[in-house]
Amino acid sequence: MKPWKIILLAAIAVVAAGGIYVTILVRRGFSARENPSWIEAFAAQIAKGLAIPATYKLKNPYLPTAENIRQGEEHFADHCAICHANDGGGDTLFGRGLYPKPPDMRTGETQNKSDGELYYTIENGVRLSGMPAFGPGSLPTSGDEGTGDAETWKLVLFIRHLPQITAEELENMKKLNPKTEADRAEEQQEEEFLNGGKAPAAAAEGHHH
Repeated sequence: MKPWKIILLAAIAVVAAGGIYVTILVRRGFSARENPSWIEAFAAQIAKGLAIPATYKLKNPYLPTAENIRQGEEHFADHCAICHANDGGGDTLFGRGLYPKPPDMRTGETQNKSDGELYYTIENGVRLSGMPAFGPGSLPTSGDEGTGDAETWKLVLFIRHLPQITAEELENMKKLNPKTEADRAEEQQEEEFLNGGKAPAAAAEGHHH
């Protein structure tokens, strides 16, 4: 068989396989509850790579001091953990409901990226995913306009720290996670109880049972 015929048959086979795959996807639907196929994951990985300019190879201007990492930890717990979890693993209510799922930030998929790539992703987000853009003006700041950049760079430092995060740090982050009014009320009741007040409502109800 002539080479051009082999190429033509191979192209027809690829197009046919692609058509069958798309048909299956359309019939099945695009639920965020299911894990993506290897084809979808491969396409998403290419899209992520294309989303970051090749020239974005900045180096973090902030040193990984204990104070800088602590500040990054505070912002991560307050802004990022709701999807990424305090340990960066992504196993949260929102994280499990996203498609594509948040990456495990402790693994090479995230840790092998350059500082500039991580910074760019935080600042500009990722299209067709649940990752929003947290550029200057999006993250709450406490001072000059330039603090937005500083916060992002310190988040990068904390992301680098995630593979070595300690149980003590994770416990401390729970206090920094966003809380609902009900959570705050319960904490206040518990604090009053510890200071000699009446037992919290939940505890009192449990006692009657």
